[in-house]
Amino acid sequence: MSVIELKNDHEIHRYLDALDERGQKTVAVDVEAEFNLHCYGEHLCLVQIFDLENEVVIDPLRLKSSEGIKRFFEKRDLLKVMYDSMSDAALLEKAYGIRLKSVLDLRPAVALLDYPKQGLAYVLEEELGVAPLDKKKFQQYNWMRRPIDKSALEYAMGDVRHLFRLKDALLNKLGNRGLLDAFFLQNLMLQDGQNGRKNRQEKYEKAKGYYRLDKGRQELFKELFFVRDEFAKKLNKPPDYVFSNARLLDLCKNRIHDPDFVRQGINPRIARPVREEIFSRFAEIVQQRQETPG
Repeated sequence: MSVIELKNDHEIHRYLDALDERGQKTVAVDVEAEFNLHCYGEHLCLVQIFDLENEVVIDPLRLKSSEGIKRFFEKRDLLKVMYDSMSDAALLEKAYGIRLKSVLDLRPAVALLDYPKQGLAYVLEEELGVAPLDKKKFQQYNWMRRPIDKSALEYAMGDVRHLFRLKDALLNKLGNRGLLDAFFLQNLMLQDGQNGRKNRQEKYEKAKGYYRLDKGRQELFKELFFVRDEFAKKLNKPPDYVFSNARLLDLCKNRIHDPDFVRQGINPRIARPVREEIFSRFAEIVQQRQETPG
């Protein structure tokens, strides 16, 4: 089956109208995104759709506006079958002001059924016998790069084309165990935002180890985090490229005052004048908090 690309808002609207005309009220959806891995910021890079007849992609980076994808994701009378949609919903709202609506997220079903592993690749193999794709090869793939490699596109479509069958298999199991009501309730709670604490976290709060710091060290981490983020944005590089998360946490956790520790943590590939500016800002903050208790 060849993949159809919707290249502009007009084609997206026409596709949605065609779904309505043929009475297709459910589609399977997945997305690929960039999360501060190859460049600064979070970006929606690809939308993959399977509607039982067609495999469809939308390239948001090529669109002149977000009107088409907004209509697609916010269309109430189109059920989107997804897997683990919370991070996708957060990205859509943050990047485009789009509120993901009418979603059937299969991840809560897997949790309710107590699978030992809850990644989609594992569940597909367990339920449908679908051999896992070479996930490691594409975990670090740069979805911002154009054109997208054919193998990467095949990988991107690999999961979404099986979501309909997975939905049927999981719903059947949930029904047999009397768990359908709990599953639908969890989906409603996800969409109402009652389970969305992760989506509302500040970026610095998501750093591994942040909550193990005491309040004073958290404040130091937060201040350095924002300075690092400022330079990452200017350089259009991931924050971890500027100064690694692990080293930043170590700096705050142990209240390291050694200037060499800070200087050596700044990426040497950054131009020297910028490195010196970063060092100066970091050193100033560390010095200001040197006498802070805790």
